[in-house]
Amino acid sequence: MPVSLRYVIKRIFYLFLVVLGVITIVFIATRIIPAHPEFLWAGPHATEEQLQEARNELRLNDPIWVQYVYFIENMLTFNFGISWSSRHPISQDILSALPATLELAISGFIIGILIGLFLGIRAAVKYGSIIDKFVRSLSISGSAIPVFWLALIFQLILAIKLGILPVGYRIDPNAEILEGFQPITGFYTIDTLIEGKFDLFLDVLKRLLMPALVVSVYPLCLTARMTRSLALETLQEDYVRNMRSWGVKDNVIIRKYVIKAVIPPLIASLGLSFGYALVGSFLVEVIFAWNGLGMYVVHALANYDFPAVIISVMTVAIIYSSINTVVDILHAYLDPRIRL
Repeated sequence: MPVSLRYVIKRIFYLFLVVLGVITIVFIATRIIPAHPEFLWAGPHATEEQLQEARNELRLNDPIWVQYVYFIENMLTFNFGISWSSRHPISQDILSALPATLELAISGFIIGILIGLFLGIRAAVKYGSIIDKFVRSLSISGSAIPVFWLALIFQLILAIKLGILPVGYRIDPNAEILEGFQPITGFYTIDTLIEGKFDLFLDVLKRLLMPALVVSVYPLCLTARMTRSLALETLQEDYVRNMRSWGVKDNVIIRKYVIKAVIPPLIASLGLSFGYALVGSFLVEVIFAWNGLGMYVVHALANYDFPAVIISVMTVAIIYSSINTVVDILHAYLDPRIRL
């Protein structure tokens, strides 16, 4: 049964409210922080007259509510302003940094979902075995491990002790210059294949693997835990137990019945998983020197570049809320009871 237009409009309206709420909270937070961005805008050796001119230009002398209204008006006209630190259009800076973050988050998300789905089903089939106990322990402990600590452990073991994977940067800087690599989409895995530079593609994959594994931990644990629970319920159904008694192989039952029963409820958690993967990639970027949106926000915060911080957070909020909206609509399409 198709999803009603009313339900879709309601979800989009909620998306708008969430994004507006995030913008409002971040805007107020950046305005109450005791900082003097006029020094950044006018320069370290600015005179008092130049500082006053900078305050007027940045509207720092206006009340907060006036600054907020002016900011919202600019947002409605897609005028995202100029970065106070880089002096570049903020939209240009974000478009340059966002592909790196999305590439990392999507890679970690896919790895986590695939491995979590496999482990969850195996744990359900081998209920009570060592595999089941291992998956349960992993799903609980993995969800509680801080991302930054896990990233440091991965660096220590895989890069420093074993020397298996390189650490730092999205691509070898020397090879990038020698090969004349020019990003097209910003997704280096795609750009290197488009340009036919397979040696750089392998280098990009090696550098992507370790941070992607760190990002994948939470989606993996959540997917494994939910898949195990849903698969156990399906395996205890009478029709499944009858098929097992008739000698139908577990692989056939899993492929034709268990996976089909697990996927629709699991879709509801995919938006949350990707949201955590996206936010978790911010910390991972800082530790792995990954020049994405996370690094951009860190530099903006260090320089009190409040417009860049607000637009960056707004971008993440829009992506996160949009994915959750699409997931909700898809879930409602697959399970009409959600709309009741």
